[in-house]
Amino acid sequence: MHTFLALGLLSYLLGLLNSTRLTFIANDESDTAIALTQIIRGLQQPSLAILALPSLALSDGVCQKERSVYLDDFLQRLHRSNYKSVVFSQTELFFQHIEENLQGANECVSLILDEPNQLLNSLHDRHLGHRLSLFIFYWGARWPPSSRVIRFREPLRAVVVTRPRKKAFRIYYNQARPCSDSQLQLVNWYDGDNLGLQQIPLLPTALSVYADFKGRTFRVPVFHSPPWFWVTYCNNSFEEDEELNSLDSIEKRKVRVTGGRDHRLLMLLSKHMNFRFKYIEAPGRTQGSMRSEDGKDSNDSFTGGIGLLQSGQAEFFLGDVGLSWERRKAIEFSFFTLADSGAFATHAPRRLNEALAIMRPFKQDIWPHLILTIIFSGPIFYGIIALPYIWRRPWVNSDVEHLGDLCIHMTYLKEITPRLLKLKPRTVLSAHQMPHQLFQKCIWFTLRLFLKQSCNELHNGYRAKFLTIVYWIAATYVLADVYSAQLTSQFARPAREPPINTLQRLQAAMIHDGYRLYVEKESSSLEMLENGTELFRQLYALMRQQVIKDPQGFFIDSVEAGIKLIAEGGEDKAVLGGRETLFFNVQQYGSSNFQLSQKLYTRYSAVAVQIGCPFLGSLNNVLMQLFESGILDKMTAAEYAKQYQEVEATRIYKGSVQAKNSEAYSRTESYDSTVISPLNLRMLQGAFIALGVGALAAGLILLLEIVFIKLDQARLWMLCSQLQWIRHDRGV
Repeated sequence: MHTFLALGLLSYLLGLLNSTRLTFIANDESDTAIALTQIIRGLQQPSLAILALPSLALSDGVCQKERSVYLDDFLQRLHRSNYKSVVFSQTELFFQHIEENLQGANECVSLILDEPNQLLNSLHDRHLGHRLSLFIFYWGARWPPSSRVIRFREPLRAVVVTRPRKKAFRIYYNQARPCSDSQLQLVNWYDGDNLGLQQIPLLPTALSVYADFKGRTFRVPVFHSPPWFWVTYCNNSFEEDEELNSLDSIEKRKVRVTGGRDHRLLMLLSKHMNFRFKYIEAPGRTQGSMRSEDGKDSNDSFTGGIGLLQSGQAEFFLGDVGLSWERRKAIEFSFFTLADSGAFATHAPRRLNEALAIMRPFKQDIWPHLILTIIFSGPIFYGIIALPYIWRRPWVNSDVEHLGDLCIHMTYLKEITPRLLKLKPRTVLSAHQMPHQLFQKCIWFTLRLFLKQSCNELHNGYRAKFLTIVYWIAATYVLADVYSAQLTSQFARPAREPPINTLQRLQAAMIHDGYRLYVEKESSSLEMLENGTELFRQLYALMRQQVIKDPQGFFIDSVEAGIKLIAEGGEDKAVLGGRETLFFNVQQYGSSNFQLSQKLYTRYSAVAVQIGCPFLGSLNNVLMQLFESGILDKMTAAEYAKQYQEVEATRIYKGSVQAKNSEAYSRTESYDSTVISPLNLRMLQGAFIALGVGALAAGLILLLEIVFIKLDQARLWMLCSQLQWIRHDRGV
């Protein structure tokens, strides 16, 4: 009996312990659900993604079934707070959900009920670390993981929630400080026995954290690209270590930046945001383009300075870095630092041949109409005079000719006149008869009138006089005065060939005149040619044909090198790039020696940063303040003014030396559209050439007349000889 009592008491005690444990677990689950709900509400985000892997258990010994109990309680409390949630039990679906939110630029908060070391590598490999994505890790640990074991690298945003005791939760954040080590730091806590969360919002904002970098050092790729950066390379590392792109080899390449617009901008940013920077040489000394593998483009890999940003080896990249869709897949851009446009530069239009200056006052489409007007003026004048005679012509006997009041019968004269001695009778026109050779006289009269030569009145009729006045006004005021004024202005400012300032003209020049177009390698201008449509694609096809004729191809190291190529005699060369960059480099060799095209397309340059950069918002705020206050424009203008002063100083020095050498001066002579040159005999050579051609034509006509007169005399002499022989034969 005592045994039964002992067994009953034992079973009662076991049941009591069991109920006590279940009550404790239920209370514990309720505390966890309440705490997580308050933590999520402190983020002030309307949606939440939850990853709960079914095969894992929490570190405090709670089984999977118990975790599902408090997870259900947590979801119920979360939904009662009008929060949307989605629960994933597979990592692949969870990663796809994060990627979709990042592609749509949607902020996403994720709660991961697992230790971070299980998923951290996958998050980094799939580039899911972004300022728009926040990952909250909770697995019931009492202390946060050590930084030697787990490292949360930028740009990943991670929150670790620990539970040091019952109803107490601590929130650690890896971006609570602006330093780059990303160590976890306590930023908030939850106490269930007190007032809940210590502060709301749960985490410090990125604008407040990254407003002051506290002396953090950034790596900035750079290469020589005036006017943005003036770089001096301290060694020949580009030739020696061209294939070495590791961070150690890159940092060994010494570069010295002596100035530039973006260098000044970077110094201003470092002073305002309290950071330091270190220049490193960009691989290949280019901005970067898609890396080609086996002849195919790899869409997820870039070269140059962009490649350093993509691999996390640099934080900033400046220097006219243009925005493009291809680049946005590898890096991000700040607020624009330059609103520019695409353009190309060629040589200045050359002077046209001055021998043809007398033909240029009127355009080519006007000369045909002018010549036709002069040609038809004579027949029209003849028609005005001849029509009255044709209308009023009386009927007369064709056999009778009138000589005043005397009538001559031609039939009778022909009968009494010998056949061999018959001559053409002289006729005298009557008052109602048309003047002799009227058509020829009208032609020569109009020609003399238009050429401003002296001429007598051809006819005294009113119609003829009125038409003569119209012709004289047209010849004097419309032709002569306009022609003289245009010719004088062209003599004062010599004409030049049409400028090549549009893509259509550039394409025609490349096809017909053999022009070659050059572009900076791995630049945004090259991407525009490769990925553009219509004319850009046709121009790129023509450029690829240059490789067959020119082994050097169409790539240049920089826009400055291309401008220098044109200045050294490249009259059949053109350089494509940013208009601001072209304009600045043109100043070095004299803007009057080059021709800038029209604005081809709009392009923006900005500061390039890594994808998901956490301090992009702070950087944008500073850049917008600089832009709105006009400091960016002032810095650009100051760089132009500095370059202009250097060019003027160089030009004055060269001018004093070249004044002693007329040959050197002739080589540097350039066209300035604002200067009017004096008139000289060389400009009038066209008039002398026209005079010579006219004299030659007159001499040729005179020679022909002499030849024909001699032929007529010879034929007349032969005719007289034959008549004498005939008379001699008849006399016999």
